[in-house]
Parts: sequence; structure tokens; C-alpha cells
Amino acid sequence: MIHLRPEPLRPYEQAVADLGTDQLLPIGGRRIHVRRRGRGPALLLLHGLAASSYSFRELYPRLEGEFELVGVDLDGFGLTERPRDPAAYRIERQAEVLAQVLDRLGIASAHALGHSYGAAVAATLAKQQPGRLGRLVLVSPAASFDPLPWYLRIRPGQEALYRLARGLISDPDRYRRVAGRAFHRTEAFPENVAETYRSHLLVEGLRETWYGFLRQMRDPRFPGSAFDGLHHPVLVLAGGADRIVPPEKCEALVRRLPAASLEILDGCGHSAPEEQPDEVAAALRRFLGTHAPP
Repeated sequence: MIHLRPEPLRPYEQAVADLGTDQLLPIGGRRIHVRRRGRGPALLLLHGLAASSYSFRELYPRLEGEFELVGVDLDGFGLTERPRDPAAYRIERQAEVLAQVLDRLGIASAHALGHSYGAAVAATLAKQQPGRLGRLVLVSPAASFDPLPWYLRIRPGQEALYRLARGLISDPDRYRRVAGRAFHRTEAFPENVAETYRSHLLVEGLRETWYGFLRQMRDPRFPGSAFDGLHHPVLVLAGGADRIVPPEKCEALVRRLPAASLEILDGCGHSAPEEQPDEVAAALRRFLGTHAPP
């Protein structure tokens, strides 16, 4: 049974108490959590829904000798301070925040890796500022969502499902079973990893995040329109055993893009940077090669 008494949300100040000030950038009156390591061409790392820059922890030691890696916790997730305004969760606003992050870090241009929803954010930033991003690596890109059911278009249904989601996140075993669908191999999602993700969700501002994303998802063009008119060089990495964004959806996206190629990672689920980090790092090296950001 899902917990009827949800686990309390941690105050934001408590959640970030152990972070150095260099990891929290003040942007627009809020603090944005950034994991920055390595030297070389800048590579912006953007995670998916309900995840965080923690998703790329296995890529850092593999790539920090070749790239300057910049992982950002997107609005609503990880250790970034949650916006209170539901409109702030629009994907266009998120891309604007990322541009400010790069400005604050003194990074004029970068390549980008976007995972799942992060792929749509990367595409949005690339279209907003074509000269800011070079090549894009899109891992299991979320290019389409099923339409919201009728009960999520009305406030009582949204609130009821929010309470269920709070209860799910508050139940460690049930959360791990549900979130584990993103992995083909269960050993790639051990208890300590699941607990880190869970703790990053149970931070004050969860309700605002829920309603902010539901508001965005009422738009039938979201997130597919993010990829319309994208002309940057793109590599799409698909998990051959992905149950969330199956390979055929990745193939359909590649057909829409004028400068895209596809690689399928056999025996991999939705979370390739965690499940097959060596293969993802090798694909990045092949695709980015000696290409400098614009």
C-alpha cells in the first residue's frame, strides 16, 4: 500500500546545506545547482524528468579529461531551488535559465547532451540561441507524450494524483520498483541510487513542480515542437530495451531532423548514462571528436 502519510518535504536550505557556494549559482533570485568538472570543450549535461545531474555521475570520471562537463539540475529537480510561479516551468523559460548559467560560468559556447526531457530542453536552447550550442547528443529523447487524460485536466484530479505521487515517493520499495522501469538491468539501479533520487524529489517546492509541469503538458505540442526546425548536428542514442522511449520513437525523431544519425545501445533501458556509461562516453567521443563548439 502507498503511504497515506507522506514523508515530509525537506526545506531547501537543509537540502543544500552540504554544498559549496560554487555549486549554487544565483540566477533570477534563485539558486541553480551546477556540477562542473574537467577541462576541454564545454559539454552541457541535461537530465530527464524526476531526475537530476546525478544521472551523469558515471560519465564524469570517464570524460573529465577531455571535456569541461557542466551538469545542471533543471527547474523542479535535484538541488536547484524550485520556482514558485507555474509559468516558470515552461521549456522556453528553462532554456533561458540555462543560457544565463552558461553566461555566469563564462562559457560562450558548448556541445550538449540531453537525456529524455533534457533532450527537448537542449533542442529548445539550440533554437533560441543557434550559436550557443554546437553538436547535440540526445539520449532516449522525449519527443512525444500521450495526451493528458481528462481527470488531469481538472484541479481535483490533479490534486488526487499529486497525493498519490507523494505517497509513492514516500515508499522506498514501491518508488524503486516504479522508477526502476527506466533500467533494463536491475543491478544498475541499486538501493543507494534510488534513495538519492528519492531524496532529491522530496524537497520543498514539489507541489509547484507538479502543477508547473502539468500546465505545460496541457499543450499538445509539448515536447515534440521543441525539435521542429532544429538544424544542428544531432546524434540520437536509443536504448534497445527502453520501455519508456522505445527505439522506434527515436527512429521517428531522426527522420524528422535534417542532420541526425541514430545509434542503438543493445541491452540498454531508458537510462543509458547510468546503465552503459562506457558506451555513451565512446559514442560522445566519436560524434564530438575534434569538433569545437561554435
